[in-house]
Amino acid sequence: MVYYEHATNPVVFGTLLTVYYSAMIIAVVAWFWSSYQYIQKGNYQLKRLVGFILIAVFLTSLSGARLLDKYLYLHSPINNDFCMTSSCVLSSEGIKTYNLNTTELERLDVPSVGPMWVYPLYDVGPSYSLGINKQIKALVVVRPLLIVPAVEVVVYQFRGTHFTGKQKFYVVWPQSPGNVLSKKLDFHFTVLIIKGGGGGGGGAA
Repeated sequence: MVYYEHATNPVVFGTLLTVYYSAMIIAVVAWFWSSYQYIQKGNYQLKRLVGFILIAVFLTSLSGARLLDKYLYLHSPINNDFCMTSSCVLSSEGIKTYNLNTTELERLDVPSVGPMWVYPLYDVGPSYSLGINKQIKALVVVRPLLIVPAVEVVVYQFRGTHFTGKQKFYVVWPQSPGNVLSKKLDFHFTVLIIKGGGGGGGGAA
């Protein structure tokens, strides 16, 4: 089962995928092209290279987080929340909808600060390893690290109103966000692209 109204559209998904995989390469090419006459003279314009790389890292991390949005939102019955603090995570819509125990969540440690998106996952689908149907119930926090080309993903499993465990992992460029997500959560995430879709969704890119 998936929430089809949360499907993405080809323009959004294609743009994010292009930025995620090409920003680092374009940064190096842009540095070389803009500095070629200096490089020939042995002046490598390293400050310029660092500047291009920093911009590329920021874009890669952010686009990676937004690609994960396409993977997670498809299996989330309600909208995600954008947060900048742990207190926002603790009062997010998923917490309220499922009446989850915030004291237990605090004990499991919540990212304290920075841009992050919170997704309540509640769905049934094939597992990644065996292909048999399984239920996934979790609160997922996705945080782009921005200063490195990576995204932090923190998964809080719950049963009923209680949290039962925590898992943290990273999607590091050029890893496929969809593949990493599917393997780590043992749940088959698949892209659902609909022309004119709402911009959310899930997938394995």
